[in-house]
Parts: sequence; structure tokens; C-alpha cells
Amino acid sequence: MCIGAHDLILNFDGGVSVTVTSCIGFTSSSTPTQRYDDFRQAACILVTLINQKIVSAEGEKPGTLTLKFDDDRMLSVYDDSKEYESYAIKNGEQLIVV
Repeated sequence: MCIGAHDLILNFDGGVSVTVTSCIGFTSSSTPTQRYDDFRQAACILVTLINQKIVSAEGEKPGTLTLKFDDDRMLSVYDDSKEYESYAIKNGEQLIVV
């Protein structure tokens, strides 16, 4: 996991990564969705996801990627820009840019 003020890189097993340059949302069973524009503010929450298993990855609302973890927490990546890329998913040689 690489965290900066304006970008976030999530690296997963098998050569899969998600580079985020938009906003994210974090939801747990005990808190409503919290939205973050500055990833430094979300750092303490994001690092708790290290070593957690993703049980599903779904596309929701136009452009939103939602990752559900094995402890019922969810990380949503929003497509919040019409002019620029919001995130990119790399799976080996395949690249999907949203």
C-alpha cells in the first residue's frame, strides 16, 4: 500500500493493483460510510486492511468500484471526475482505466 495526499496504490496478490486518484469511501459494521479526498486522513483505516481477504469486488453506480473484505468492511473507489482518470486496475498485463 502506498499512500500520498492525492493518490493511493493498493497492491494485491497475483500482480493485481488499483491506483486511485479520486475519492474513496470506507464502511464498517460500526460506522456509516466515511468519504476521503485526502488519503493521508484515511491512512490509519487503510492500513488495517493489510492482510485482509477480499471476498468480492463489484462495480456499482456508474464507475464505483466496491471491495468487500472478509470482516464485512467495504472500500469504495469513486469515479468522480469527467475530465481525468479516477482509478486504474492492473491485472498482470491487463489495464482498466476509469
